[in-house]
Amino acid sequence: MPARLITFAGSVVFASAFVPATAVAQVRLSHSLEDVVVAGAGVACAVSPDPMTTGDTRWSRSFTLTDFGVETAVEIRAVEFGVESVALESLDTVDVTINLYQIPAGSPPVTGADLIGSTVLTLIAPVLPVLEVLSVDVDATVESGTALMVEIAVEDLAVLAGGLLGDRFFIGGNPFGSTGPSYIASDACGVPEPIEIDCGFVGECNWVIVAEGQRIESCAADLDGDGELTLFDFLEFQNLFATGDPIADFDGDGSLTLFDFLAFQNAFDAGCP
Repeated sequence: MPARLITFAGSVVFASAFVPATAVAQVRLSHSLEDVVVAGAGVACAVSPDPMTTGDTRWSRSFTLTDFGVETAVEIRAVEFGVESVALESLDTVDVTINLYQIPAGSPPVTGADLIGSTVLTLIAPVLPVLEVLSVDVDATVESGTALMVEIAVEDLAVLAGGLLGDRFFIGGNPFGSTGPSYIASDACGVPEPIEIDCGFVGECNWVIVAEGQRIESCAADLDGDGELTLFDFLEFQNLFATGDPIADFDGDGSLTLFDFLAFQNAFDAGCP
């Protein structure tokens, strides 16, 4: 039987404010209005509908950093993703691969992007997740002005089972709205490039895919850019202040005053990350 796509049974707002150069600002990237999983919002490539068997499938979302108020590079430390259901009839385990890619800002997921991090989560029978959101540790750095693509992938379970059927994995999602589309790709189903998808027994298919990490703040007090805090940084600050350069606005109030000297002193005393 030819393979086919088959259906099976919140956005974060960032407030911006002046923070010291050495402060660590947490980042949570999610397009879902609610990060919960409900039955009927998952889609996968089925190489057999009866018994249901999952072929290779890649589920993805993309996150443009500036859409979330993030102007710096970001160090991603964890990924959360939803699982609607897992059934292992012939296999004892299934590997779920979490891939992180850097893509141009505003771009949708794409095959062959720049891989910046990857990890594998092995699910072991009989303790398998159903309608859950799982979290895995990752390590990747996304450059400022770009976008992060997160991909959740499984291999063709029928192939792994030696042709036996009945093993399946479905990503978790919900119909509660989203600030960005969900994507799916599968070689077995003839979809080599990620395509936007919006379907399901419950209406919309919004994958629960979340990336968490922290901003990589530059060392603002290192004004001469030599990687060290020295007397020359004080001299550079004085020169910038004297010429009215906005870089000297260390307290972020839009004007150059005595308080900028104090803010620079505090940043200097705190040191660089």
